[in-house]
Amino acid sequence: MKASRFTLGAIAVVLLSVSGWASDRMKANIQIYKTVNVGSTQLAPGEYEITWTGSGTSAEATFSQGKKVIATVPAQVTQERSGYGGPALQTDSVSNTLTGVELPKVSLSFTSDSSVPANSGN
Repeated sequence: MKASRFTLGAIAVVLLSVSGWASDRMKANIQIYKTVNVGSTQLAPGEYEITWTGSGTSAEATFSQGKKVIATVPAQVTQERSGYGGPALQTDSVSNTLTGVELPKVSLSFTSDSSVPANSGN
């Protein structure tokens, strides 16, 4: 009986640590140095946490500062090594739009469809 309790406890610890590790991989901190647009939202210069859910073309990226969600946009996630040691922002200089973020192991591309500003549904 003691062995089965130990086994169940060990399995629970492993599952919790794996889920925490997986969630850490789906976020990154980025620094924006000049005002850019992402979807229909304007992001002011500053530090943002970007988190994403989903994979492939059905992903969604959220830009937050602290606990405040600034924007949520459709995204495409590609699992590939970028060669960069940290985040590299891709912008369209003509429209001043953030088009993607390249991280060391993941690349995010943002579609120009629309974004959901944080205060739109409240």
